[in-house]
Amino acid sequence: MPQEPLRRPPRLAVIVSRFPKISETFQLREIVTLESMGVPLELFAITHEHEGQIHDSARSLDARAHYLPRFNLEILAAQVYWLRRSPRAWLNCWVWALRSFRHAPDFLMRSLVIIPLAATWARRMERLGIEHMHAHYATYPTHAAMVIHQLTGITYSFTGHAHDLRVRIDGIGDKIAQSEYFVTCTAFAMENLRELFGDVITDKGNMSFHGVELDTFAPPNPDPRPDGPRPFRMVCVATFEECKGHRYLLDAMKLLRDRGLEFHVDLVGGNKANGFDYRAIMIDYAKEIGVTDLVTFHGQQTSVEVRERIAMADFGIIACCRTPEGTMDGLPNFLVECLAMGRPAVTTDLPGPQELVVHDVNGLVARTRDAVSLADAAERLALDAELRYRLGAEGRRTVEREHDLQTNTARLYDLLVERVGRPA
Repeated sequence: MPQEPLRRPPRLAVIVSRFPKISETFQLREIVTLESMGVPLELFAITHEHEGQIHDSARSLDARAHYLPRFNLEILAAQVYWLRRSPRAWLNCWVWALRSFRHAPDFLMRSLVIIPLAATWARRMERLGIEHMHAHYATYPTHAAMVIHQLTGITYSFTGHAHDLRVRIDGIGDKIAQSEYFVTCTAFAMENLRELFGDVITDKGNMSFHGVELDTFAPPNPDPRPDGPRPFRMVCVATFEECKGHRYLLDAMKLLRDRGLEFHVDLVGGNKANGFDYRAIMIDYAKEIGVTDLVTFHGQQTSVEVRERIAMADFGIIACCRTPEGTMDGLPNFLVECLAMGRPAVTTDLPGPQELVVHDVNGLVARTRDAVSLADAAERLALDAELRYRLGAEGRRTVEREHDLQTNTARLYDLLVERVGRPA
């Protein structure tokens, strides 16, 4: 008979910024898979996202997640409770925010929400018997986890994903120091943190790619793309923000039209939650350069709809770039999904995308912020069916090796049990 395990996963609280946010499927997949592996967990979200659409797999989590209005009696009572029970710890949370965010006024203003909210969650977590917390994003969710840790002693870990590890790093040194461990989803992000913080990264840092369900994101059989002459079809799935490079993608489409290529591009995605309507700007830009008949703006779509778009496309394309402020993408999950479905991808030569897409192996890599280079790569794929099929097949093998959701989440499960597991 197999031996009983010596350690079990802790009762876990997962803290996220927004839920159920339709564009952040990587968080949802990890949470659902961890729970299926036997991790008892509760979900805490800073903001209850109301986007109109929701993934089917998010419905049960959404129904039982912990949401709080910005101000209510429970929040007020929690502040009084901690002032009586641990006044020094509660005050130190405010002092830390004032000191750490003195050069980040938006972070400092958000602390007026995060600290009272975290103090309220702290009481809930103690009542629920939470033994460990894991936060997604090193900014506000990890700030909340650190406040709860200081008030209750409950340990925490976190995953950093993109801008939160490269641009918005105010206070991140203390967040790492007080954590049990942390995870990044690209090797580039880990190396960047190692340059900033040195040996502590070696002790606490872990790299794990996001994964996809290999059975769900599988090459279609039979292939749904119609036979015979038709315009080539490209797809891009990305939130509308400058670092996704939509402007360069539209410029490349104009070049392809001028070269006489027949094609169509499906652009799937909505705006960021900051209220800035970058999507409307890109729609106007498409009109300005005369490509509206070649591009369809679909808005946000569910994972099922995204799979259908990829299946109908000849290849995926995304023009990731670094903004003047330094913001840039990590490794877009859309690229992983394309390769998983046997569709090659065209992307740019930023560090994150190149951890997946290797030029002339499973896709093509163009120069960043270069519409001509992007158009050249897209045209090459469009006109060479044999190349598309060869790169697509190797892309699927790449995802099977490095981005299997079950395998990668199992590593996170083992890390959780190893670092903060409890006696079985």
